[in-house]
Amino acid sequence: MIRLFGKIRYDFMAKNKLGKYIKYAIGEIFLVVIGILIALSIDNWNDQRKNAETEHLYYCRILEDFELDKEFIVELLEEGNKRIAVSKEILLDLDSGKQDKHYLINKTLLAIRNDTYIPRNVTFKDLISTGNLKLLNDITLKNSLIQYYAVLENRQGQLKQNRNELIGRYFELINTSIEFGAIQEFDYVNQILEPEIIQTFPYVDWTKNKNSEFYRKFQMVLLFNIAMADREKQHLVAINNLMESPYRLLVKKCAT
Repeated sequence: MIRLFGKIRYDFMAKNKLGKYIKYAIGEIFLVVIGILIALSIDNWNDQRKNAETEHLYYCRILEDFELDKEFIVELLEEGNKRIAVSKEILLDLDSGKQDKHYLINKTLLAIRNDTYIPRNVTFKDLISTGNLKLLNDITLKNSLIQYYAVLENRQGQLKQNRNELIGRYFELINTSIEFGAIQEFDYVNQILEPEIIQTFPYVDWTKNKNSEFYRKFQMVLLFNIAMADREKQHLVAINNLMESPYRLLVKKCAT
């Protein structure tokens, strides 16, 4: 093709047809410009298509994160209800004096144990760290996600603070339990120590003494566990409610 255009230019010049040569040259430039514009348009279209595909993928990945978070929140709410119910049972058992300290201590350990809420926010963090947040063209959804994750971070911080406070109080109780013969009552400690070693520790039945320091501290830890479990439920419900608006938008986006 290049050789053909070159031959045409040569013929025009050889035959001294300057006017036709100028028109031809302009036409050739026009064709080159058109070709460049078409190539740029194709590249731009390809980039827009790739960006649209990436944007859609991000929507669907965040939606998956939301759905897993929703399932986890349901599990944690059920766990919170169980923690409250078991703690109430232990308080009544403690007051009745019908259960020994081995039963009360190990049941309390189960009542305090709980999973930590860790949201699946890897996809959104990836959007921020890679600068791909600009690919989200739905301004309403983008702002909704930004607001949700900002509030989520605050709620998660409060949940962590409450959990640390509970664990701190529980370990404070454990630290004062040596003289009251509580540590050796833990099942996992019993499995390590032989009976003859356990017998070397003093046996103090604080469960029958409501004026005992350990009895009161034990009560307060259970009461605090109930309060923190209920507060955790409030935070989780609030997080789930905050999730609803962006969740509905994500469902629509991912379905298209």
